[in-house]
Amino acid sequence: MKTLSFLIALLIVPYLAVAEQDVLEYFYEPALGEQQQSMARRIVLHARNAEFDAATLLSQDLLDSAEPLRNADPSTYGQVMINHGVLRVASGEYLLGLSIIKRGQEFLEARANPFDEILVNGVMAKGICELQLGMFTDAEDTFRRAQHITHRQKGVYNEEQLPMVGYLTATNLRQRNPLAADRQQLFSLRVAEQVYGPDSIEILPTLSRLGSYFATRGSSIPMLTIPELRMERDIMFKRAVSMYSRAIEIIEINYGVNDLRLLPTLRGLASTRMLQVTNRRYAEFALQRSLEIVDSNPNSDLTDRAQAMVDLGDLYIITSDPKASETYLNAWTILQETPETQLLAASLFNSPVRLYPRTSAVLYLDRAPDSAAPGEKLFVELQYDVSTDGRARGIRILDKNIPNEQVRLLRQTLRAARYRPRISNGELVVTEALQIRQAFVALNNTPSSDAKQEEEENAPSEEVPTDVPTKVPPIEQVPIEQTNEV
Repeated sequence: MKTLSFLIALLIVPYLAVAEQDVLEYFYEPALGEQQQSMARRIVLHARNAEFDAATLLSQDLLDSAEPLRNADPSTYGQVMINHGVLRVASGEYLLGLSIIKRGQEFLEARANPFDEILVNGVMAKGICELQLGMFTDAEDTFRRAQHITHRQKGVYNEEQLPMVGYLTATNLRQRNPLAADRQQLFSLRVAEQVYGPDSIEILPTLSRLGSYFATRGSSIPMLTIPELRMERDIMFKRAVSMYSRAIEIIEINYGVNDLRLLPTLRGLASTRMLQVTNRRYAEFALQRSLEIVDSNPNSDLTDRAQAMVDLGDLYIITSDPKASETYLNAWTILQETPETQLLAASLFNSPVRLYPRTSAVLYLDRAPDSAAPGEKLFVELQYDVSTDGRARGIRILDKNIPNEQVRLLRQTLRAARYRPRISNGELVVTEALQIRQAFVALNNTPSSDAKQEEEENAPSEEVPTDVPTKVPPIEQVPIEQTNEV
Protein backbone atom coordinates (compact mmCIF):
# COMPACT_ATOMS: atom_id res chain seq x y z
CA MET A 1 0.00 0.00 0.00
CA LYS A 2 2.92 2.36 0.58
CA THR A 3 3.94 2.00 -3.06
CA LEU A 4 0.41 2.65 -4.32
CA SER A 5 0.04 5.69 -2.06
CA PHE A 6 3.36 7.08 -3.27
CA LEU A 7 2.47 6.63 -6.96
CA ILE A 8 -0.90 8.33 -6.57
CA ALA A 9 0.76 11.28 -4.82
CA LEU A 10 3.38 11.41 -7.57
CA LEU A 11 0.79 11.61 -10.33
CA ILE A 12 -1.86 13.92 -8.92
CA VAL A 13 0.39 16.28 -6.97
CA PRO A 14 0.34 18.97 -9.73
CA TYR A 15 -3.37 19.43 -9.01
CA LEU A 16 -2.75 19.96 -5.32
CA ALA A 17 -0.55 23.02 -5.66
CA VAL A 18 -1.90 26.34 -4.41
CA ALA A 19 0.62 29.15 -4.13
CA GLU A 20 0.70 31.78 -1.38
CA GLN A 21 0.40 34.55 -3.96
CA ASP A 22 -2.93 33.17 -5.21
CA VAL A 23 -4.55 34.99 -2.31
CA LEU A 24 -3.61 38.35 -3.88
CA GLU A 25 -6.45 37.85 -6.36
CA TYR A 26 -8.83 38.67 -3.51
CA PHE A 27 -7.56 42.12 -2.58
CA TYR A 28 -10.28 44.63 -1.80
CA GLU A 29 -10.44 48.11 -3.32
CA PRO A 30 -11.86 50.09 -0.36
CA ALA A 31 -13.22 53.59 -0.83
CA LEU A 32 -10.57 55.76 0.83
CA GLY A 33 -9.31 59.32 0.73
CA GLU A 34 -6.95 60.45 -2.03
CA GLN A 35 -3.76 60.03 0.03
CA GLN A 36 -4.84 56.62 1.34
CA GLN A 37 -5.80 55.51 -2.18
CA SER A 38 -2.28 56.39 -3.30
CA MET A 39 -0.89 54.23 -0.49
CA ALA A 40 -3.20 51.39 -1.48
CA ARG A 41 -2.01 51.51 -5.09
CA ARG A 42 1.62 51.36 -3.99
CA ILE A 43 0.82 48.40 -1.74
CA VAL A 44 -0.69 46.51 -4.65
CA LEU A 45 2.31 47.32 -6.84
CA HIS A 46 4.75 46.05 -4.19
CA ALA A 47 2.65 42.91 -3.71
CA ARG A 48 2.47 42.13 -7.43
CA ASN A 49 6.27 42.40 -7.54
CA ALA A 50 6.54 40.06 -4.51
CA GLU A 51 8.06 42.89 -2.44
CA PHE A 52 6.16 41.79 0.63
CA ASP A 53 8.27 43.51 3.29
CA ALA A 54 7.66 46.91 1.69
CA ALA A 55 4.00 46.08 1.04
CA THR A 56 3.40 44.94 4.60
CA LEU A 57 5.03 48.00 6.18
CA LEU A 58 3.00 50.32 3.98
CA SER A 59 -0.15 48.30 4.66
CA GLN A 60 0.36 48.64 8.41
CA ASP A 61 0.66 52.42 7.95
CA LEU A 62 -2.55 52.41 5.93
CA LEU A 63 -4.33 50.36 8.58
CA ASP A 64 -3.17 52.77 11.29
CA SER A 65 -4.33 55.76 9.26
CA ALA A 66 -7.75 54.11 8.78
CA GLU A 67 -8.27 53.73 12.54
CA PRO A 68 -10.96 56.49 12.64
CA LEU A 69 -13.07 54.29 10.35
CA ARG A 70 -13.22 51.48 12.92
CA ASN A 71 -16.54 52.80 14.28
CA ALA A 72 -17.55 55.27 11.59
CA ASP A 73 -17.25 52.87 8.65
CA PRO A 74 -16.46 49.31 9.86
CA SER A 75 -16.99 47.86 6.37
CA THR A 76 -14.18 49.94 4.85
CA TYR A 77 -11.96 49.38 7.87
CA GLY A 78 -12.57 45.63 7.61
CA GLN A 79 -11.52 45.66 3.94
CA VAL A 80 -8.26 47.43 4.79
CA MET A 81 -7.60 44.91 7.57
CA ILE A 82 -8.37 41.92 5.36
CA ASN A 83 -5.95 43.29 2.75
CA HIS A 84 -3.29 43.44 5.45
CA GLY A 85 -4.00 39.82 6.34
CA VAL A 86 -3.84 38.86 2.65
CA LEU A 87 -0.33 40.31 2.46
CA ARG A 88 0.72 38.29 5.49
CA VAL A 89 -0.60 35.11 3.86
CA ALA A 90 1.08 35.92 0.56
CA SER A 91 4.41 36.29 2.36
CA GLY A 92 3.96 32.89 4.06
CA GLU A 93 2.80 34.09 7.51
CA TYR A 94 -0.30 31.91 7.44
CA LEU A 95 -1.36 31.86 11.09
CA LEU A 96 -0.90 35.61 11.54
CA GLY A 97 -2.58 36.29 8.22
CA LEU A 98 -5.54 34.07 9.05
CA SER A 99 -6.01 35.81 12.40
CA ILE A 100 -6.00 39.24 10.76
CA ILE A 101 -8.40 38.15 7.99
CA LYS A 102 -10.83 36.75 10.57
CA ARG A 103 -10.69 39.99 12.56
CA GLY A 104 -11.26 42.00 9.39
CA GLN A 105 -14.26 39.85 8.54
CA GLU A 106 -15.83 40.69 11.88
CA PHE A 107 -15.76 44.37 10.96
CA LEU A 108 -16.95 43.66 7.43
CA GLU A 109 -19.88 41.55 8.63
CA ALA A 110 -20.93 43.97 11.36
CA ARG A 111 -23.44 45.72 9.10
CA ALA A 112 -23.59 43.37 6.10
CA ASN A 113 -26.13 40.77 5.08
CA PRO A 114 -24.70 37.22 5.49
CA PHE A 115 -24.97 36.78 1.71
CA ASP A 116 -23.62 40.21 0.73
CA GLU A 117 -21.25 40.00 -2.25
CA ILE A 118 -18.78 42.22 -0.47
CA LEU A 119 -17.91 39.28 1.80
CA VAL A 120 -16.65 37.03 -1.01
CA ASN A 121 -13.05 38.29 -1.21
CA GLY A 122 -12.48 37.92 2.52
CA VAL A 123 -14.07 34.47 2.58
CA MET A 124 -11.92 33.30 -0.34
CA ALA A 125 -8.74 34.68 1.23
CA LYS A 126 -9.59 32.85 4.45
CA GLY A 127 -10.18 29.59 2.56
CA ILE A 128 -6.87 29.78 0.70
CA CYS A 129 -5.04 30.36 3.98
CA GLU A 130 -6.81 27.41 5.62
CA LEU A 131 -5.91 25.23 2.63
CA GLN A 132 -2.25 26.22 2.97
CA LEU A 133 -2.36 25.39 6.68
CA GLY A 134 -3.79 21.92 6.01
CA MET A 135 -7.14 22.82 7.62
CA PHE A 136 -8.96 20.99 4.84
CA THR A 137 -12.38 20.61 6.46
CA ASP A 138 -12.43 24.30 7.40
CA ALA A 139 -11.23 25.27 3.93
CA GLU A 140 -13.95 23.24 2.25
CA ASP A 141 -16.61 24.86 4.42
CA THR A 142 -15.19 28.30 3.67
CA PHE A 143 -15.09 27.81 -0.10
CA ARG A 144 -18.63 26.45 0.00
CA ARG A 145 -19.74 29.56 1.86
CA ALA A 146 -18.27 31.74 -0.89
CA GLN A 147 -20.03 29.58 -3.47
CA HIS A 148 -23.35 29.87 -1.63
CA ILE A 149 -23.05 33.66 -1.63
CA THR A 150 -22.70 33.66 -5.41
CA HIS A 151 -25.65 31.25 -5.68
CA ARG A 152 -27.83 33.60 -3.67
CA GLN A 153 -26.77 36.65 -5.66
CA LYS A 154 -26.27 35.27 -9.19
CA GLY A 155 -28.06 31.92 -9.33
CA VAL A 156 -26.95 28.29 -9.06
CA TYR A 157 -25.18 28.23 -12.43
CA ASN A 158 -23.35 31.56 -12.30
CA GLU A 159 -19.82 31.65 -13.73
CA GLU A 160 -18.41 33.70 -10.83
CA GLN A 161 -18.36 30.54 -8.73
CA LEU A 162 -15.83 28.77 -10.99
CA PRO A 163 -12.81 29.79 -8.88
CA MET A 164 -14.59 28.34 -5.83
CA VAL A 165 -15.17 25.10 -7.75
CA GLY A 166 -11.46 24.98 -8.59
CA TYR A 167 -10.43 25.42 -4.96
CA LEU A 168 -12.99 22.87 -3.80
CA THR A 169 -11.46 20.44 -6.29
CA ALA A 170 -7.99 21.10 -4.87
CA THR A 171 -9.31 20.70 -1.31
CA ASN A 172 -11.00 17.39 -2.15
CA LEU A 173 -7.79 16.08 -3.71
CA ARG A 174 -5.78 17.11 -0.67
CA GLN A 175 -8.23 15.14 1.44
CA ARG A 176 -7.70 12.10 -0.82
CA ASN A 177 -11.30 12.32 -2.01
CA PRO A 178 -10.91 12.33 -5.81
CA LEU A 179 -14.54 11.32 -6.50
CA ALA A 180 -15.73 14.51 -4.79
CA ALA A 181 -13.20 16.45 -6.87
CA ASP A 182 -14.61 14.81 -10.01
CA ARG A 183 -18.10 15.95 -9.08
CA GLN A 184 -16.86 19.52 -8.72
CA GLN A 185 -15.30 19.42 -12.16
CA LEU A 186 -18.42 17.98 -13.78
CA PHE A 187 -20.45 20.68 -12.08
CA SER A 188 -18.17 23.31 -13.65
CA LEU A 189 -19.14 21.87 -17.04
CA ARG A 190 -22.82 22.24 -16.21
CA VAL A 191 -22.18 25.84 -15.24
CA ALA A 192 -20.43 26.55 -18.54
CA GLU A 193 -23.22 24.85 -20.49
CA GLN A 194 -25.86 26.94 -18.73
CA VAL A 195 -23.94 30.19 -19.17
CA TYR A 196 -22.71 29.75 -22.76
CA GLY A 197 -24.77 26.93 -24.27
CA PRO A 198 -23.74 23.27 -24.71
CA ASP A 199 -22.42 23.72 -28.27
CA SER A 200 -20.96 27.22 -28.05
CA ILE A 201 -17.37 28.08 -28.85
CA GLU A 202 -17.13 29.75 -25.41
CA ILE A 203 -17.34 26.30 -23.82
CA LEU A 204 -14.13 25.13 -25.51
CA PRO A 205 -11.73 26.16 -22.70
CA THR A 206 -13.86 24.27 -20.17
CA LEU A 207 -13.88 21.12 -22.32
CA SER A 208 -10.10 21.25 -22.77
CA ARG A 209 -9.52 21.82 -19.06
CA LEU A 210 -11.78 18.92 -18.12
CA GLY A 211 -10.16 16.68 -20.72
CA SER A 212 -6.82 17.43 -19.11
CA TYR A 213 -8.20 16.92 -15.60
CA PHE A 214 -9.78 13.52 -16.24
CA ALA A 215 -6.75 12.31 -18.20
CA THR A 216 -4.55 13.14 -15.23
CA ARG A 217 -7.00 11.53 -12.83
CA GLY A 218 -7.01 8.39 -14.93
CA SER A 219 -3.23 8.29 -15.02
CA SER A 220 -3.13 8.57 -11.21
CA ILE A 221 -4.66 5.09 -10.97
CA PRO A 222 -2.09 2.35 -11.71
CA MET A 223 -3.04 -0.07 -14.47
CA LEU A 224 -2.21 -3.08 -12.28
CA THR A 225 -4.72 -2.61 -9.50
CA ILE A 226 -7.99 -4.03 -8.20
CA PRO A 227 -10.92 -4.38 -10.68
CA GLU A 228 -12.92 -1.53 -9.12
CA LEU A 229 -10.05 0.91 -9.57
CA ARG A 230 -9.36 -0.33 -13.09
CA MET A 231 -12.99 0.42 -13.92
CA GLU A 232 -12.63 3.89 -12.40
CA ARG A 233 -9.47 4.41 -14.47
CA ASP A 234 -11.35 3.50 -17.66
CA ILE A 235 -14.17 5.89 -16.78
CA MET A 236 -11.71 8.75 -16.27
CA PHE A 237 -10.12 8.23 -19.68
CA LYS A 238 -13.49 7.84 -21.40
CA ARG A 239 -14.52 11.18 -19.92
CA ALA A 240 -11.29 12.80 -21.05
CA VAL A 241 -11.63 11.49 -24.60
CA SER A 242 -15.28 12.57 -24.65
CA MET A 243 -14.36 16.14 -23.64
CA TYR A 244 -11.69 16.48 -26.32
CA SER A 245 -13.86 14.82 -28.98
CA ARG A 246 -16.70 17.18 -28.18
CA ALA A 247 -14.34 20.16 -28.44
CA ILE A 248 -13.06 18.93 -31.81
CA GLU A 249 -16.63 18.63 -33.12
CA ILE A 250 -17.51 22.17 -32.02
CA ILE A 251 -14.38 23.58 -33.70
CA GLU A 252 -15.08 21.66 -36.91
CA ILE A 253 -18.68 22.89 -37.06
CA ASN A 254 -17.74 26.52 -36.45
CA TYR A 255 -14.39 26.82 -38.23
CA GLY A 256 -13.93 23.81 -40.51
CA VAL A 257 -12.08 20.50 -40.42
CA ASN A 258 -8.67 21.98 -41.31
CA ASP A 259 -8.66 24.95 -38.96
CA LEU A 260 -5.47 25.55 -36.96
CA ARG A 261 -7.56 25.94 -33.80
CA LEU A 262 -7.87 22.16 -33.81
CA LEU A 263 -4.16 21.72 -33.03
CA PRO A 264 -4.18 22.30 -29.23
CA THR A 265 -7.21 20.04 -28.81
CA LEU A 266 -5.65 17.29 -30.92
CA ARG A 267 -2.51 17.58 -28.81
CA GLY A 268 -4.62 17.21 -25.67
CA LEU A 269 -6.35 14.15 -27.11
CA ALA A 270 -2.97 12.64 -28.04
CA SER A 271 -1.67 13.31 -24.53
CA THR A 272 -4.71 11.56 -23.09
CA ARG A 273 -4.14 8.49 -25.26
CA MET A 274 -0.48 8.45 -24.21
CA LEU A 275 -1.38 8.54 -20.52
CA GLN A 276 -3.97 5.83 -21.08
CA VAL A 277 -1.16 3.59 -22.42
CA THR A 278 -3.53 0.94 -23.81
CA ASN A 279 -4.66 3.13 -26.73
CA ARG A 280 -1.47 4.87 -27.79
CA ARG A 281 -2.06 4.04 -31.46
CA TYR A 282 -4.86 6.62 -31.40
CA ALA A 283 -2.36 9.23 -30.20
CA GLU A 284 -0.47 8.81 -33.46
CA PHE A 285 -3.69 9.29 -35.44
CA ALA A 286 -4.35 12.59 -33.64
CA LEU A 287 -0.81 13.89 -34.17
CA GLN A 288 -0.73 12.77 -37.80
CA ARG A 289 -3.94 14.70 -38.35
CA SER A 290 -2.31 17.76 -36.74
CA LEU A 291 0.53 17.53 -39.25
CA GLU A 292 -1.91 17.14 -42.14
CA ILE A 293 -3.85 20.22 -41.00
CA VAL A 294 -0.66 22.25 -40.87
CA ASP A 295 0.43 21.06 -44.31
CA SER A 296 -2.96 21.84 -45.90
CA ASN A 297 -3.55 25.20 -44.22
CA PRO A 298 -2.31 28.31 -46.06
CA ASN A 299 -2.19 30.23 -42.78
CA SER A 300 0.31 27.87 -41.16
CA ASP A 301 4.03 28.65 -41.03
CA LEU A 302 7.33 26.88 -40.43
CA THR A 303 6.89 26.93 -36.67
CA ASP A 304 3.47 25.28 -36.90
CA ARG A 305 4.87 22.49 -39.05
CA ALA A 306 7.97 22.02 -36.91
CA GLN A 307 5.91 21.88 -33.70
CA ALA A 308 3.58 19.28 -35.21
CA MET A 309 6.61 17.22 -36.20
CA VAL A 310 8.16 17.57 -32.73
CA ASP A 311 4.90 16.39 -31.15
CA LEU A 312 5.00 13.33 -33.40
CA GLY A 313 8.66 12.75 -32.55
CA ASP A 314 7.84 12.92 -28.85
CA LEU A 315 5.23 10.21 -29.36
CA TYR A 316 7.74 8.03 -31.17
CA ILE A 317 10.29 8.46 -28.35
CA ILE A 318 7.74 7.47 -25.72
CA THR A 319 6.70 4.41 -27.71
CA SER A 320 10.32 3.50 -28.59
CA ASP A 321 9.60 3.92 -32.30
CA PRO A 322 12.84 4.35 -34.32
CA LYS A 323 11.12 6.97 -36.50
CA ALA A 324 11.75 9.47 -33.67
CA SER A 325 15.29 10.33 -34.78
CA GLU A 326 14.38 11.16 -38.37
CA THR A 327 11.30 13.15 -37.28
CA TYR A 328 13.28 15.27 -34.83
CA LEU A 329 16.09 15.94 -37.32
CA ASN A 330 13.58 16.98 -39.99
CA ALA A 331 11.96 19.42 -37.56
CA TRP A 332 15.37 20.83 -36.58
CA THR A 333 16.32 21.27 -40.26
CA ILE A 334 13.08 23.11 -41.07
CA LEU A 335 13.78 25.56 -38.26
CA GLN A 336 17.20 26.57 -39.56
CA GLU A 337 15.68 28.86 -42.22
CA THR A 338 15.61 32.15 -40.28
CA PRO A 339 17.20 33.55 -37.08
CA GLU A 340 13.79 33.56 -35.43
CA THR A 341 13.07 29.91 -36.20
CA GLN A 342 16.62 29.02 -35.14
CA LEU A 343 15.76 30.40 -31.70
CA LEU A 344 12.75 28.08 -31.58
CA ALA A 345 14.98 25.15 -32.59
CA ALA A 346 17.32 26.04 -29.75
CA SER A 347 14.45 26.11 -27.23
CA LEU A 348 13.28 22.70 -28.44
CA PHE A 349 16.58 20.88 -28.86
CA ASN A 350 19.40 22.63 -26.96
CA SER A 351 18.83 20.50 -23.86
CA PRO A 352 16.99 17.24 -23.11
CA VAL A 353 13.26 17.56 -22.40
CA ARG A 354 11.47 15.17 -20.05
CA LEU A 355 8.42 13.78 -21.87
CA TYR A 356 7.18 10.87 -19.79
CA PRO A 357 6.21 10.09 -17.06
CA ARG A 358 4.83 13.17 -15.34
CA THR A 359 7.11 15.16 -13.04
CA SER A 360 6.45 17.10 -9.84
CA ALA A 361 8.26 19.90 -8.05
CA VAL A 362 7.53 18.17 -4.74
CA LEU A 363 6.93 14.53 -3.84
CA TYR A 364 5.39 13.34 -0.60
CA LEU A 365 6.49 10.96 2.16
CA ASP A 366 4.12 9.39 4.66
CA ARG A 367 6.43 10.43 7.50
CA ALA A 368 9.62 12.36 8.05
CA PRO A 369 12.71 10.11 8.40
CA ASP A 370 14.08 9.64 11.94
CA SER A 371 17.41 11.01 10.79
CA ALA A 372 15.89 14.31 9.61
CA ALA A 373 16.13 17.28 11.95
CA PRO A 374 12.90 19.22 12.63
CA GLY A 375 12.24 21.54 9.71
CA GLU A 376 15.03 20.04 7.61
CA LYS A 377 14.34 20.09 3.87
CA LEU A 378 14.06 16.59 2.42
CA PHE A 379 15.64 15.93 -0.96
CA VAL A 380 17.57 13.73 -3.36
CA GLU A 381 20.28 15.05 -5.66
CA LEU A 382 21.27 12.91 -8.61
CA GLN A 383 23.24 12.88 -11.81
CA TYR A 384 22.57 11.05 -15.07
CA ASP A 385 23.10 11.16 -18.83
CA VAL A 386 20.46 11.24 -21.58
CA SER A 387 21.21 9.08 -24.62
CA THR A 388 20.31 9.77 -28.23
CA ASP A 389 17.32 7.45 -27.91
CA GLY A 390 15.91 9.55 -25.05
CA ARG A 391 16.74 7.29 -22.08
CA ALA A 392 18.42 8.10 -18.77
CA ARG A 393 21.77 6.33 -18.39
CA GLY A 394 24.57 6.31 -15.85
CA ILE A 395 22.28 7.28 -12.97
CA ARG A 396 23.84 7.90 -9.56
CA ILE A 397 22.85 9.62 -6.34
CA LEU A 398 24.97 12.58 -5.27
CA ASP A 399 23.25 13.28 -1.96
CA LYS A 400 20.00 12.44 -0.14
CA ASN A 401 18.29 12.45 3.23
CA ILE A 402 15.18 10.33 2.50
CA PRO A 403 14.63 6.58 3.07
CA ASN A 404 15.85 4.16 0.44
CA GLU A 405 12.33 2.88 -0.23
CA GLN A 406 11.42 6.18 -1.89
CA VAL A 407 14.75 6.27 -3.70
CA ARG A 408 14.03 2.86 -5.21
CA LEU A 409 10.65 4.08 -6.46
CA LEU A 410 12.34 7.10 -7.99
CA ARG A 411 14.89 4.84 -9.66
CA GLN A 412 12.06 2.89 -11.28
CA THR A 413 10.45 6.12 -12.44
CA LEU A 414 13.63 7.49 -13.97
CA ARG A 415 14.45 4.24 -15.72
CA ALA A 416 10.99 4.35 -17.31
CA ALA A 417 11.41 8.01 -18.29
CA ARG A 418 11.70 9.16 -21.89
CA TYR A 419 13.38 12.36 -23.04
CA ARG A 420 13.54 14.38 -26.20
CA PRO A 421 17.29 14.18 -26.90
CA ARG A 422 19.57 17.12 -27.63
CA ILE A 423 20.52 18.08 -31.18
CA SER A 424 23.84 19.77 -31.92
CA ASN A 425 24.92 20.80 -35.44
CA GLY A 426 22.20 18.69 -37.00
CA GLU A 427 23.00 15.51 -35.07
CA LEU A 428 21.42 13.79 -32.07
CA VAL A 429 23.97 13.77 -29.24
CA VAL A 430 24.37 12.32 -25.74
CA THR A 431 23.97 14.83 -22.90
CA GLU A 432 26.17 13.99 -19.93
CA ALA A 433 26.17 14.83 -16.22
CA LEU A 434 22.68 16.32 -15.88
CA GLN A 435 21.96 17.14 -12.25
CA ILE A 436 18.66 17.71 -10.50
CA ARG A 437 17.42 18.11 -6.95
CA GLN A 438 14.08 16.46 -6.12
CA ALA A 439 12.30 17.95 -3.11
CA PHE A 440 10.14 15.93 -0.70
CA VAL A 441 7.59 16.93 1.94
CA ALA A 442 6.48 14.74 4.84
CA LEU A 443 2.68 14.54 5.15
CA ASN A 444 3.15 13.56 8.79
CA ASN A 445 6.10 15.18 10.52
CA THR A 446 6.38 12.34 13.02
CA PRO A 447 9.33 10.19 11.90
CA SER A 448 8.59 6.61 11.02
CA SER A 449 9.98 4.06 13.49
CA ASP A 450 11.57 1.91 10.81
CA ALA A 451 13.00 4.64 8.57
CA LYS A 452 16.34 4.87 10.35
CA GLN A 453 16.73 1.09 10.52
CA GLU A 454 15.95 0.84 6.82
CA GLU A 455 18.60 3.40 5.94
CA GLU A 456 21.20 1.52 7.99
CA GLU A 457 20.29 -1.79 6.34
CA ASN A 458 20.40 -0.33 2.83
CA ALA A 459 23.67 1.43 2.33
CA PRO A 460 23.54 4.13 -0.38
CA SER A 461 24.19 2.73 -3.83
CA GLU A 462 23.26 4.05 -7.27
CA GLU A 463 19.80 5.31 -6.33
CA VAL A 464 17.61 7.47 -8.46
CA PRO A 465 14.70 9.92 -8.49
CA THR A 466 12.62 11.99 -10.91
CA ASP A 467 12.77 15.61 -11.88
CA VAL A 468 11.50 19.06 -11.43
CA PRO A 469 8.84 21.47 -12.06
CA THR A 470 5.32 22.48 -12.22
CA LYS A 471 2.94 24.65 -10.40
CA VAL A 472 -0.73 24.21 -11.20
CA PRO A 473 -3.23 26.28 -9.36
CA PRO A 474 -6.32 24.42 -9.03
CA ILE A 475 -6.75 23.12 -12.58
CA GLU A 476 -4.71 23.70 -15.71
CA GLN A 477 -4.29 22.41 -19.22
CA VAL A 478 -2.01 19.35 -19.52
CA PRO A 479 -0.46 18.91 -22.96
CA ILE A 480 2.14 16.35 -23.94
CA GLU A 481 4.60 17.00 -21.19
CA GLN A 482 7.75 19.01 -21.62
CA THR A 483 10.20 19.66 -18.80
CA ASN A 484 13.48 21.35 -19.57
CA GLU A 485 16.43 20.10 -17.57
CA VAL A 486 19.86 21.66 -17.43
